[in-house]
Amino acid sequence: MRSYQAISGLGFFESPLPFPEIQPDPQTGDIDVTFAVAERQTGSVNFGTTVGGATGLAGFVGYDQPNLFGQAKSGSFRWDFGRFQNNLTLQYTDPAILLSRISGTISLFNARDRFFSFQTGRRKVLGTSTQIGIPVAGSLFTRVFVGYSISRTEYDLEGGVQDTSLFGRPPGLQSQLSLSIARNTLDHPLFPTVGSELRWTTELNGGLLGGDGDFTKHTAEGSWWIPVGQLGGDAPGAQGARFALGIRARAGVITGDAEAFPFERFWLGGVQFGEPLRGYEETTLTPLGFVERGDRSVQDVLRLGDSFMTISAEYALRLSGSISISAFYDAGGVWRQPSEMDPTQLYRGAGLGLELVTPFGPFGLDYAYGFDKDVPGWQFHFRMGGQQGL
Repeated sequence: MRSYQAISGLGFFESPLPFPEIQPDPQTGDIDVTFAVAERQTGSVNFGTTVGGATGLAGFVGYDQPNLFGQAKSGSFRWDFGRFQNNLTLQYTDPAILLSRISGTISLFNARDRFFSFQTGRRKVLGTSTQIGIPVAGSLFTRVFVGYSISRTEYDLEGGVQDTSLFGRPPGLQSQLSLSIARNTLDHPLFPTVGSELRWTTELNGGLLGGDGDFTKHTAEGSWWIPVGQLGGDAPGAQGARFALGIRARAGVITGDAEAFPFERFWLGGVQFGEPLRGYEETTLTPLGFVERGDRSVQDVLRLGDSFMTISAEYALRLSGSISISAFYDAGGVWRQPSEMDPTQLYRGAGLGLELVTPFGPFGLDYAYGFDKDVPGWQFHFRMGGQQGL
């Protein structure tokens, strides 16, 4: 069963996988388990256009290949372009460097961002990062990751803007060392039905590393899935529609002074930036309470916090390896300081979601009700790429 889940979870082969051929050897007691698989097209081209009040007309083009050279190496390219953004990212990952169990990732990025909710300026970031993953002895599912990144950030304030809290800052050099440990037993990267994923990450900025930052960032997350039913798929090798129940929790805190790099702090709401919470627009959930997007009575920087917590529950119907529908409930909060965290005071949202895997990559649609807005109501969300909810 572990082998079946691991092979299926790669996403490299047509699903459902056929029932394996099992050949026991009566003399040695060994058992040969043979899977007959058919490779599927794994690369995807992503392109499209977006229209927004803050970004204007923009477009994007990219390519993702999770199985380069047929060896599970992955590479990706993404270019977002438009009047207010020009972001380029290149990334390469090798899960088995020199055929070892050590993995490695390197990325280059050059970004100019103007966020939907922060219309007072733009941010420019140029840098590179690298990370290696080392397996924990005696465990097939647990790895330790060590990474380093260096980048230069510049802030451009719009002319005539009075709010200088985010973009009225001098340029800064960020030197960061990251340490994390992760355990993953999920049976599918996008549509899991069984297993769990646990991760703790600590990011060290400044100090002996140099740069203009002087803070530490901790984030922890966990997700758990259990199967709760199935429709069809009774024949050997067949796979019907599957029901699954999942729970996910995330939390993070920052200690030290992150004022030079405010976008390293946490913000809440929506699905596009920061920490997702469906049923609300981007960055409308703040340490001050619910604040409408575009409300100029609140400085941009006051929408950010040094601690957050989110919890999601989802009841999903996996119709196949490329389509899933779900009902979900989200709750979360963001606070100015870690000492102010209060898990009894969370914003709530609930709704229905649809996720599809297409030749242009995965995308999702969510329609959620925000219970704790000034005027409770529904919010539509569209997302490209991997899941932003659970």
